[in-house]
Amino acid sequence: MSAGAGSFAYAQARMQARLGQRISGDDLQRARAARDLPAYLQQVRSTALARHVARIAVDTDAHEIERRLREQWGATVEEVARWQPLAWRPATIWLRWLPYLPALQKLARGGRVPAWTREDPLLARVVAAAPGRRAGVLGGTVLEPLQRAVAAHGDVGSAWLDHWRSLWPHEPAVRVALERMLRDVTIVAASLDAADARATSAGTLRVLGRRLLRAFRRNPLSPVAAFAWLGLEALDQLELRGAIAMRKALG
Repeated sequence: MSAGAGSFAYAQARMQARLGQRISGDDLQRARAARDLPAYLQQVRSTALARHVARIAVDTDAHEIERRLREQWGATVEEVARWQPLAWRPATIWLRWLPYLPALQKLARGGRVPAWTREDPLLARVVAAAPGRRAGVLGGTVLEPLQRAVAAHGDVGSAWLDHWRSLWPHEPAVRVALERMLRDVTIVAASLDAADARATSAGTLRVLGRRLLRAFRRNPLSPVAAFAWLGLEALDQLELRGAIAMRKALG
């Protein structure tokens, strides 16, 4: 097996190196203890999460912060996709659109969409259209697989998941392992949705992190490891978004 880019061996080596650089519990606690945004960013920039906040300054507008974090997530997904064998790249790239799902769900259910969607290159035309025409505008975009769910006022997350499964190459053992990981994530996510207390939510996210880490370690040289690693990256970004948004609001 080649160890060059586009092989599972290459991807595993890159992800393993990044995993070893993840923020430690002590560093995370020190960052969380920072009372204001300048102190928080200073702490984060001394950790492995520094690359996530490289383009975020204290005076950056809240919507611009969200945009830059979405761009960072997209860049991370595309980087991991380039590490994968060609057959698995479309399924990896599809994870890029995960941050869009809450806004699209609000669109589908007729709710008020976040302000950032009006300036987003992908969603601006959709949001600008009359409510009855928004699903049609999704046609011809990378989000076309979600068009039917938006038009039917349905579950956008389920539509995203159905399309993701359709992108998996037919490798039975890998598909079984991916479904196992998805089941773990779904169970934890359901308990997170039901949690009211912040401490409970934090504990639930830790459980999810442990399960993703377990999936990564149990499935070396496999696309499962890539998706588990991206899940861990998503949790890190969720931590950052929440912490930055709170301090931005208080500042």
